[in-house]
Amino acid sequence: MKDVIALRLYTRVARLGSFSAAAQEFHLSQSQVSRIVADLESELGVRLLSRTTRAVVPTEVGGEFVARIEPILAALDEAEQSVREGGDLRGLLRMSMPTSFGIHDVIPRLASFAERHPNLHIQLQLGDRRQDLIRDAVDVAIRLGRLPDSRPS
Repeated sequence: MKDVIALRLYTRVARLGSFSAAAQEFHLSQSQVSRIVADLESELGVRLLSRTTRAVVPTEVGGEFVARIEPILAALDEAEQSVREGGDLRGLLRMSMPTSFGIHDVIPRLASFAERHPNLHIQLQLGDRRQDLIRDAVDVAIRLGRLPDSRPS
Protein backbone atom coordinates (compact mmCIF):
# COMPACT_ATOMS: atom_id res chain seq x y z
CA MET A 1 0.00 0.00 0.00
CA LYS A 2 2.96 2.33 0.57
CA ASP A 3 3.62 2.49 -3.17
CA VAL A 4 -0.02 3.23 -3.93
CA ILE A 5 0.01 6.10 -1.44
CA ALA A 6 3.17 7.48 -3.06
CA LEU A 7 1.51 7.30 -6.48
CA ARG A 8 -1.64 9.00 -5.18
CA LEU A 9 0.42 11.76 -3.57
CA TYR A 10 2.48 12.28 -6.70
CA THR A 11 -0.60 12.56 -8.95
CA ARG A 12 -2.21 15.10 -6.63
CA VAL A 13 0.97 17.21 -6.42
CA ALA A 14 1.27 17.07 -10.22
CA ARG A 15 -2.38 18.02 -10.77
CA LEU A 16 -2.57 20.68 -8.06
CA GLY A 17 0.89 22.09 -8.76
CA SER A 18 1.51 22.28 -5.04
CA PHE A 19 3.04 20.12 -2.33
CA SER A 20 1.16 22.01 0.38
CA ALA A 21 -2.26 21.58 -1.30
CA ALA A 22 -1.66 17.83 -1.70
CA ALA A 23 -0.43 17.65 1.90
CA GLN A 24 -3.67 19.26 3.10
CA GLU A 25 -5.79 16.75 1.16
CA PHE A 26 -3.90 13.82 2.70
CA HIS A 27 -3.59 15.36 6.17
CA LEU A 28 0.21 15.21 6.00
CA SER A 29 2.93 17.81 6.34
CA GLN A 30 4.39 19.42 3.25
CA SER A 31 7.79 17.95 4.10
CA GLN A 32 6.33 14.42 4.34
CA VAL A 33 4.75 14.76 0.89
CA SER A 34 7.95 16.20 -0.56
CA ARG A 35 9.99 13.32 0.89
CA ILE A 36 7.57 10.65 -0.38
CA VAL A 37 7.59 12.13 -3.90
CA ALA A 38 11.40 12.47 -3.82
CA ASP A 39 11.64 8.80 -2.77
CA LEU A 40 9.37 7.82 -5.67
CA GLU A 41 11.56 9.79 -8.08
CA SER A 42 14.63 8.08 -6.63
CA GLU A 43 13.07 4.61 -7.00
CA LEU A 44 12.12 5.33 -10.61
CA GLY A 45 15.43 7.01 -11.39
CA VAL A 46 13.76 9.99 -13.08
CA ARG A 47 12.72 13.51 -12.17
CA LEU A 48 8.93 13.65 -12.25
CA LEU A 49 8.47 17.26 -11.15
CA SER A 50 10.19 20.54 -11.91
CA ARG A 51 10.27 22.60 -8.75
CA THR A 52 10.75 26.36 -8.61
CA THR A 53 10.00 28.87 -5.89
CA ARG A 54 6.78 29.76 -7.71
CA ALA A 55 5.54 26.50 -9.21
CA VAL A 56 5.64 22.74 -9.24
CA VAL A 57 4.97 21.25 -12.67
CA PRO A 58 5.40 17.75 -14.06
CA THR A 59 8.36 17.14 -16.34
CA GLU A 60 7.58 15.60 -19.71
CA VAL A 61 8.18 12.13 -18.25
CA GLY A 62 6.22 13.13 -15.13
CA GLY A 63 3.22 14.19 -17.21
CA GLU A 64 3.22 10.91 -19.10
CA PHE A 65 3.53 9.03 -15.81
CA VAL A 66 0.49 10.84 -14.37
CA ALA A 67 -1.55 10.05 -17.48
CA ARG A 68 -0.70 6.34 -17.12
CA ILE A 69 -1.14 6.16 -13.35
CA GLU A 70 -4.51 7.90 -13.00
CA PRO A 71 -6.57 5.21 -14.77
CA ILE A 72 -4.87 2.56 -12.66
CA LEU A 73 -5.60 4.42 -9.43
CA ALA A 74 -9.21 4.96 -10.54
CA ALA A 75 -9.57 1.23 -11.23
CA LEU A 76 -8.17 0.45 -7.77
CA ASP A 77 -10.63 2.88 -6.18
CA GLU A 78 -13.50 1.31 -8.09
CA ALA A 79 -12.47 -2.23 -7.12
CA GLU A 80 -12.08 -1.24 -3.49
CA GLN A 81 -15.43 0.54 -3.44
CA SER A 82 -17.26 -2.38 -5.02
CA VAL A 83 -15.88 -4.78 -2.41
CA ARG A 84 -16.58 -2.50 0.54
CA GLU A 85 -20.00 -1.25 -0.47
CA GLY A 86 -21.43 -3.96 -2.64
CA GLY A 87 -21.13 -1.73 -5.72
CA ASP A 88 -23.51 0.98 -4.48
CA LEU A 89 -22.75 4.47 -5.70
CA ARG A 90 -22.10 6.81 -2.78
CA GLY A 91 -20.25 9.97 -1.96
CA LEU A 92 -20.12 13.27 -3.79
CA LEU A 93 -20.21 13.53 -7.57
CA ARG A 94 -19.28 16.96 -8.94
CA MET A 95 -20.52 17.55 -12.46
CA SER A 96 -19.80 20.61 -14.60
CA MET A 97 -21.61 21.48 -17.80
CA PRO A 98 -22.93 24.35 -19.89
CA THR A 99 -26.04 25.93 -18.37
CA SER A 100 -28.40 25.27 -21.28
CA PHE A 101 -27.33 21.62 -21.61
CA GLY A 102 -27.74 21.06 -17.87
CA ILE A 103 -31.19 22.61 -17.78
CA HIS A 104 -32.53 20.90 -20.90
CA ASP A 105 -30.79 17.52 -20.91
CA VAL A 106 -29.39 16.60 -17.48
CA ILE A 107 -31.67 18.03 -14.81
CA PRO A 108 -34.81 16.33 -16.22
CA ARG A 109 -33.06 12.94 -15.88
CA LEU A 110 -31.48 13.61 -12.52
CA ALA A 111 -34.42 12.76 -10.25
CA SER A 112 -34.74 9.16 -11.43
CA PHE A 113 -30.96 8.66 -11.28
CA ALA A 114 -30.79 10.11 -7.75
CA GLU A 115 -33.69 7.90 -6.68
CA ARG A 116 -31.77 4.78 -7.79
CA HIS A 117 -28.63 5.97 -5.94
CA PRO A 118 -29.77 7.56 -2.66
CA ASN A 119 -26.26 7.56 -1.16
CA LEU A 120 -24.82 9.57 -4.04
CA HIS A 121 -24.85 13.33 -3.62
CA ILE A 122 -24.71 15.20 -6.91
CA GLN A 123 -23.36 18.72 -7.18
CA LEU A 124 -24.03 20.45 -10.50
CA GLN A 125 -21.89 23.34 -11.64
CA LEU A 126 -23.69 25.05 -14.48
CA GLY A 127 -21.79 27.66 -16.43
CA ASP A 128 -20.27 28.53 -19.73
CA ARG A 129 -16.92 29.79 -18.46
CA ARG A 130 -13.62 27.98 -18.94
CA GLN A 131 -12.77 26.09 -15.78
CA ASP A 132 -9.78 24.28 -14.27
CA LEU A 133 -11.36 20.87 -13.68
CA ILE A 134 -8.55 19.58 -11.51
CA ARG A 135 -8.37 22.54 -9.16
CA ASP A 136 -12.17 22.73 -8.96
CA ALA A 137 -12.29 18.98 -8.18
CA VAL A 138 -14.77 18.23 -10.96
CA ASP A 139 -15.44 14.51 -11.43
CA VAL A 140 -17.41 14.71 -14.68
CA ALA A 141 -17.33 17.57 -17.17
CA ILE A 142 -19.47 17.92 -20.25
CA ARG A 143 -18.33 20.46 -22.82
CA LEU A 144 -19.92 21.19 -26.17
CA GLY A 145 -18.23 22.57 -29.26
CA ARG A 146 -14.62 22.84 -30.32
CA LEU A 147 -12.21 22.80 -27.38
CA PRO A 148 -8.57 23.83 -27.31
CA ASP A 149 -5.91 21.15 -26.78
CA SER A 150 -5.57 20.61 -23.01
CA ARG A 151 -2.25 18.76 -23.12
CA PRO A 152 0.67 20.53 -21.44
CA SER A 153 2.82 22.34 -23.95
